[in-house]
Amino acid sequence: MFNISALTDVPMTGPRSILRLVQVFARLGNHPEGQTLAQLCQGLAVPKTTLFTMLKVLESAHYLTNDGGAYRLGPEAVALGATMAESPRRNFPDCARGVLQNLCERTGETGFLAVLTPDRLFCKYVAVVETDNWLRFSVKLGSQKPAYATGSGRAMLAYLPEKEVGQLMPHFSFERLTTKTVSSRRTLLTSLKDVKKQGISVVDSGTVAGVTAVAAPIFGSNGEVAAAVTVGGPTARLEDRLPTVEAAVLNAAEDISRILGYRGEWPHPPR
Repeated sequence: MFNISALTDVPMTGPRSILRLVQVFARLGNHPEGQTLAQLCQGLAVPKTTLFTMLKVLESAHYLTNDGGAYRLGPEAVALGATMAESPRRNFPDCARGVLQNLCERTGETGFLAVLTPDRLFCKYVAVVETDNWLRFSVKLGSQKPAYATGSGRAMLAYLPEKEVGQLMPHFSFERLTTKTVSSRRTLLTSLKDVKKQGISVVDSGTVAGVTAVAAPIFGSNGEVAAAVTVGGPTARLEDRLPTVEAAVLNAAEDISRILGYRGEWPHPPR
């Protein structure tokens, strides 16, 4: 849902027409049943004569339709919205690189983005920003790790539909990569419940001994989990700073989710 209040509360210090145009699109996007001229004027606090002229121009260009006095978004507006919504997804992970760089600087640790492979069994690292610390966790761009064993993987698995997670369970090898790697279905399911409850995944020595990963899910415009953002570093350096690092990762996850078009509640409500 469009946040109209964020627009109507903006001080008008420049030309108003551009902002009014966005307000019209936002309000009609929130009212698919349509709005009359009077309803739009009242909702947007815009003079009727000014708004009438704008609506007629938009209607003639097929950005709006008028059916019996009810204005709705037209085909050109819908196509524009689809293009705008699709653009960040097509540009992922490049569109999130600035957030990832900031996360690395805030935490002093390596930050990376991961997505699930098509079979959902592995997570693939698609962007990495390494810290300047001489002792750091390094992630090879494009590499894959078992989803059940990693912070990134569990952050994403936790927000898949329960039925899908259940179907994946027989396909996980549960190979122990370290002495602390999750090695059973029951333990993994318990961990995923904790992730969904807390909104964040913290895994110590999941794939590499002595390394802690702090990960949070990223959501797309459809509200489904799309990726994960993670900070990884030596456990000895992270364990005393976990609350601060967790907060930074959650903030980064929300920022990237918003970039990708997610407009739902935050933290993301459990499904």
